[in-house]
Amino acid sequence: MTDKKNLMVVVKRMAFTLFIILIYVMGTYIPLPFAEITSRYEQILHSSSLSIMGIMSGASLTRLSIFSLGINPFMIVMLIMQLLMFTKILGVDALSVEQVEYLQQFLILTLTVVQAVLFTYSMIPERNLKRDITIVLILTAGSLIVVWFTFINTKYGIGGGMPIILVNILASVVPTIIKTIKDLRSLDNFYWLLFLLFLLIFGSLYFWVAFIHTYYPLKVINTSLPSYDPEVIFPIGLNMGAMMTYMTGMALLMIPTMLQPYFPPDSFINRPYFRAIFTAVLTFLLFYFFTFMQFPPKDQARNFRDGHNYIPNVRPGKPTQMYLRKLLLIITFPGAILTTIQLTLGLFGTNMLGKYAGLAVIPMNAVMLAMFISGMKDQVMTLLYPYKYDRYMKEI
Repeated sequence: MTDKKNLMVVVKRMAFTLFIILIYVMGTYIPLPFAEITSRYEQILHSSSLSIMGIMSGASLTRLSIFSLGINPFMIVMLIMQLLMFTKILGVDALSVEQVEYLQQFLILTLTVVQAVLFTYSMIPERNLKRDITIVLILTAGSLIVVWFTFINTKYGIGGGMPIILVNILASVVPTIIKTIKDLRSLDNFYWLLFLLFLLIFGSLYFWVAFIHTYYPLKVINTSLPSYDPEVIFPIGLNMGAMMTYMTGMALLMIPTMLQPYFPPDSFINRPYFRAIFTAVLTFLLFYFFTFMQFPPKDQARNFRDGHNYIPNVRPGKPTQMYLRKLLLIITFPGAILTTIQLTLGLFGTNMLGKYAGLAVIPMNAVMLAMFISGMKDQVMTLLYPYKYDRYMKEI
């Protein structure tokens, strides 16, 4: 009876997540009042990677709806809060949980309004104060509702904001694949090219799923165990920072992209090479930031010491912390480089490949799908542990 009860908890969570997805999808089809896709807005989407950035960070900009901004502001605020907590600037780390939540909600509201204003002014060149305020309020309210979906899905469902981003990716990748296949039909050796396209997609999926679960086997000695016992393996993931780098990096990159129309065409912010370099540098730094957030060397060194563990030939305390920091920088470097190349090419390869831009975007979408589905699968497996444990105990 207990095992069925534990299984029903997982089923209810999955059903709740599907319900949230259904409401979100319905909201993306509710048109934004007083707004229409103008030639200026289409030019912004065509000349930049704004729509791709939005899809990857929880926004849906190709279709003007009440949920266009999505959870994009929340993704940026999450990074800001982690930076404040990590650097201990302004004493945020000393605030109570309730005060941190209030600060986070204030930042989400502020950033949502800022993005709604930028979005409105980029979309509609003519000014009408009453209409603009109405659009900004609707966009703000819609985004806050989607953020609320994320919070309640974290509590009662599975994946937090990941299902929303997954829906956006799927809604984008399927038409992109279809369009790319149609464009390839005009070329010679179409079937070979089609085979190579699907090989690229499934190859990317297989590689990144494997890379997500790859780890460095750090050998640790536990002094509470007998001396003749072998060393304990402490796994350190090689690609820990990739998922958050994609989501938060895309959210951050949306802001300078939305500001491009307000600068002269020959300004540095509108130069493709500058944007590509900026994207690559930001991606590389974010990857390491989220890696060190998930595996902070100082905290891990303290945990090793308190748990009576030590790394062979490395003294506990500060030396262990320095060793772990150096080890992280080395073993996660390939992941940082791969993530940087994948994200930068996915965004700016569209400008180089013209009508075959899908060949640059599809692998990046495949990577995101692999990471998100793997992350949600791991959450489901964690929730199933009580059910599996009860089943195992019955078999004994």
